[in-house]
Amino acid sequence: MSRDAILVALSIKGMANTDSLAAAAAEPRDIVERELEAFEGAALAERTKIGWRLTTEGRAAADAVIRAERVTLDQHEIDARYERFSELNDRFKAAIMAWQLRDVDGATVPNDHTDSAYDADVLQRIAAIDRDLHDVVAWVGAHVARTFAYRQRFALALEKAMRGERRFVAAPLIDSYHTVWFELHEELIRLSGRTRAEEAAAGRGA
Repeated sequence: MSRDAILVALSIKGMANTDSLAAAAAEPRDIVERELEAFEGAALAERTKIGWRLTTEGRAAADAVIRAERVTLDQHEIDARYERFSELNDRFKAAIMAWQLRDVDGATVPNDHTDSAYDADVLQRIAAIDRDLHDVVAWVGAHVARTFAYRQRFALALEKAMRGERRFVAAPLIDSYHTVWFELHEELIRLSGRTRAEEAAAGRGA
C-alpha cells in the first residue's frame, strides 16, 4: 500500500519533498525515500531542486491506482460523500475568507490577526466544519485504506492552529488545514470519477 499511497500523494501535490510525502502517506521517511528512488529508477518520478515530481508515466500510474480503487466503490455512496463534502466546502471557503479578510468600519481589509477574539471565532467555525467532515473522512478511509492519514492530518493541523500556530490554518507550503482540505477535495473528485476542470465549470473546483 505504501507505494500506491506515495504515488497518489505525489500526483495530488504535483511537487513535494520527502517529509511532506511522508506526512501525506502516513509512512516513515525511510520508506518514502526508498519508494521515491524506486520510482526514479522506473522513470515514474524525477528529482528536482525543489522536490520530487511524477513523470508522464508516473502520472499515468497514479491514475491507474485511482481507477482500480474507484471500481471497488459504490458510485451512489461515493457521490453522496462528495455531495456532502461540497456542502461543507462552501462553509470552509467562507471561513478561510473570514480568516484572511475582515470587515472594519464597512471596509474589507486583510486580517492582521491582532484581534484574538475574532480569530478564535473563525477557528471555532473551522472546528465545527471539522466535526461535520468526520463521517466523510471515516467512510473514505474505510473503503480506500491509503487515505486513512487524512483524519490524522486534519487533527494535527487544527490542533496546531488552535494553540496559536496561525500558519496551520491556510499556509500553502506546509500541512495546513487548508492544504489537507484541498488534497482531500482532489481525492474525492478523482475517486468519484470527476475532474477538476468539470468541477471548476460547475463552480465547485476550489
